[in-house]
Amino acid sequence: MDQNTIWKNTLEEIKVSVSPSVFQTFFSQSVLKKKEGDIATIAFPNPYLADLAQKRYYSLLKSALDNQTKANNSLLFITYKRPPEEKNGQPSPLFDQVSPKTTSTPTSSAPTFSPPKPPSILHPKYIFNNYIVGNSNNFAYAAAQAVVENPGLAYNPLFIWGGVGVGKTHLMQATGHAILEKNPDLKLLYASAETFGNELIASIQQKTVSKFKNKYRKLDVFLIDDIQFIAGKEYTQEEFFHTFNALYMAGKQIILTSDKKPEEIQQLEDRLVSRFQGGLTVDIQHPDYETRLAILKQYISEKNISINPDALNLFATTVESNVREIEGKFRELTLQTSSQNIAQINLNSVQQFFGLKAKIGETKKITHRHAISLVSKHFKIKTSDLLGKSRKKDLVTARHIAAYLLRTDLDLPLQEIGRILGGRDHTSIMHAVDKIKHLFSTNQQIRHEIVTIRKNY
Repeated sequence: MDQNTIWKNTLEEIKVSVSPSVFQTFFSQSVLKKKEGDIATIAFPNPYLADLAQKRYYSLLKSALDNQTKANNSLLFITYKRPPEEKNGQPSPLFDQVSPKTTSTPTSSAPTFSPPKPPSILHPKYIFNNYIVGNSNNFAYAAAQAVVENPGLAYNPLFIWGGVGVGKTHLMQATGHAILEKNPDLKLLYASAETFGNELIASIQQKTVSKFKNKYRKLDVFLIDDIQFIAGKEYTQEEFFHTFNALYMAGKQIILTSDKKPEEIQQLEDRLVSRFQGGLTVDIQHPDYETRLAILKQYISEKNISINPDALNLFATTVESNVREIEGKFRELTLQTSSQNIAQINLNSVQQFFGLKAKIGETKKITHRHAISLVSKHFKIKTSDLLGKSRKKDLVTARHIAAYLLRTDLDLPLQEIGRILGGRDHTSIMHAVDKIKHLFSTNQQIRHEIVTIRKNY
């Protein structure tokens, strides 16, 4: 088989092993550049994708390629550039390593006139340099990097969704900044869906609809925030549909954000849902512990704040999982400690701020009976039911939280926790503890329940 066929078959094998979003993000634009003996060089459209593919999917790529070539391959990862157009009838070099640097010179000294660019209205703070990447947002970040490399071609539209305060606007505007840095002549505009709708209404009242249409339909890159707010607004949806079509058909990049997936936005016309789904949809989850810690460290560095490492870890563990809320609560803590003339934020400061009466992990002030009683009281269930055999969802959740608290706060052995919780085996307890550990980092409701219970220690 020739090289292209080998790689096509390799990708088909990978496609059945990963989710469609993972395949589209990581593998769909990969290229087998060359294969010399048992060394295969695989190219990706940007360094971030190449690095993630090497770290996360090396074994998968190697296994699939080995199956197609019947060889034990070693993989090398590089990046490539795929320009949108050919110049002078000749294709531009594909790979960075062989791409010569050229300087274009004007063919005429005569001045040229270009219409003024619209202001992009991008916030200077929202850039990639201060955007923290973690497990909760790495797919969205990778997709954004691909769009920066090839706006209008890589993923169009790019639809970013997630809860309040998780960094959707930051990622979208950072993408806009990076696009303009690479292509300063592009006409890029950021607007909220509410702004789009309000300007449309004003243009109708002032009889300037043509001016409104020219503003939005002559863009090269359109960033539209909180698109869910056009739902139920018939005329706004109608105009946005035609604006979307005009930009899409002209190969212009569109990036949208929402608090829901396209198909979950109620009162959004089917034709818009269909178009939003025609590109790439990526989600951003609440940040896990490691990401929260990284966000806090960056904030501390920017503000030159002194904090004890144990205090920082406790804050990252306890705070509600939302980027905006993390920074907001940390500002509150900083103001509180500065008003008390405390030079360095310490563990006691954080405990007092969250109303924690005892240090997490301290076993002298609470017994297993007290912990179980607090869990039962919090969930308004009988202790006998908590320790019983019922598999009702609410009871199981409460039981798992009880196991988690007995393990993490009292440091009891798994076998002992199983005995306390009605004679369950240690593997069941281990599963329950691991599950709640994960949910504590990713599920705001579960974390709230645990923090509330701990405040009563």
